[in-house]
Amino acid sequence: MTAVIYCRISDDPTGRAAGVERQRDECMALAEARGEKVLEVIVDNDLSATSGKRRPGFERVLSLVRDNIIDTIVVWHTDRLYRMPRDLEPIIDLAEGRRLRFLTVESSEIDLNTPSGRMVARMLAAMSAQEVEHKAQRQRSAGDQRAARGMPTARPGYGYRRVDGRDVVEASEASTIREAARRVLDAESLRSVAADFNVRAVPSPAGAPWQGITLRQLLRRPSIAGLRTHRGDVVGEFDVEMHPPILDRDTYDRLTAMFNDPLRASSSRAGHPPKYLLSGIAWCGRCEETLGGRMKRLPPWTPKPGQKSKPVKAAYSCGACHKVRRLQEPVDELVTEILLRRLEREDAAELFATGDPVAARAARDAIAAVSARLASAADLFAEGSIDADQLARITAKGRAEREDHEAALALALPPALPRDAVGARARLSWASYDVERRRAILNALMRVTIMPSGPGQSFDPSLIRVE
Repeated sequence: MTAVIYCRISDDPTGRAAGVERQRDECMALAEARGEKVLEVIVDNDLSATSGKRRPGFERVLSLVRDNIIDTIVVWHTDRLYRMPRDLEPIIDLAEGRRLRFLTVESSEIDLNTPSGRMVARMLAAMSAQEVEHKAQRQRSAGDQRAARGMPTARPGYGYRRVDGRDVVEASEASTIREAARRVLDAESLRSVAADFNVRAVPSPAGAPWQGITLRQLLRRPSIAGLRTHRGDVVGEFDVEMHPPILDRDTYDRLTAMFNDPLRASSSRAGHPPKYLLSGIAWCGRCEETLGGRMKRLPPWTPKPGQKSKPVKAAYSCGACHKVRRLQEPVDELVTEILLRRLEREDAAELFATGDPVAARAARDAIAAVSARLASAADLFAEGSIDADQLARITAKGRAEREDHEAALALALPPALPRDAVGARARLSWASYDVERRRAILNALMRVTIMPSGPGQSFDPSLIRVE
């Protein structure tokens, strides 16, 4: 008989695969004792049988069975090969018309060609599934209990390490988080910060190269501001002795407001650095506040030799109604001059730095109240006091309210500006900024609307509204 040995361990944080080695040694001893010819040892290391992720080794085993190359699968226990009934049934289907059996170190031989063997295999699958579900329930209960006590529940994220059940700030990683926050709030793009971290070989959360999305996810994590989440909702603050914050609350709220800005998201969605000052930022005066009415840039066009058409200069044009169009160069010059004059005012630093602390505090309190209500609803559902439909209605209403309060908070916070963007050096600083930083400053301070004009009308500055 020809056999294959299959080994799997679902959690191998050290990467040494010691559990797999033990399985392989004991399975090899069993195969030799039973006179099996081992064709191959197949390993899935650090892969759960219930996570839904692909298991290349498991798929290889099925392929060998399908091609009639093996008739025996040797495993330490059947739960190494399958833990859910859905994984067993394809094997049973393949066994039909073939000789196929399991040899296990921890239990008896299972012959999938007999009704009794299939029954035993299915019973073991059901028992494994029950064990998985029970473990998940215990983990949820433990997480609920830790959350209720204000204790860390998940593994410590980037910036922390776990010591005796407490999260301790990892100094170098925390410094990276603070630097990234400062630079992003200085209107530097996530893309630029990530590129710089890669050049400097700054360690990343997963060891992979830094990307803008990696930084965004890191800076949006409530835990870096000492905020406690439970089942996706912020439910309060950690005890600072259990989990100290890396960023202060004001810094985190300003970052969150920036990342929630739909203009910022839409202008960078394609993943490429923007090239033009107002594309995707300026609004169409005819479409008013329609999302599709944001202006896009039309490139210049030069006729080929012999063509009678006149050259066309680059322009901003509404991508929704196609009724508003304005040359790019004079619009950019006008908007830039208006912005710089505001930034050069003597009171600019004070004007742009204050925000509305009273409104910000009220918005934060309202967000905390909604979050606490959502957490309470989740607890009631877990206790069976409300059903799933009631929980869904409460959650939908609460999240809508929280979005409104978050929008109010964003309006109350001071805009993100570089320190050298205001005052006497504003023009020199502006000249040194790339397009992404200029767009970020403009978007934080102004709303530009391009109004319709009559046919053939020359450029009219009054039709460019800057608010």
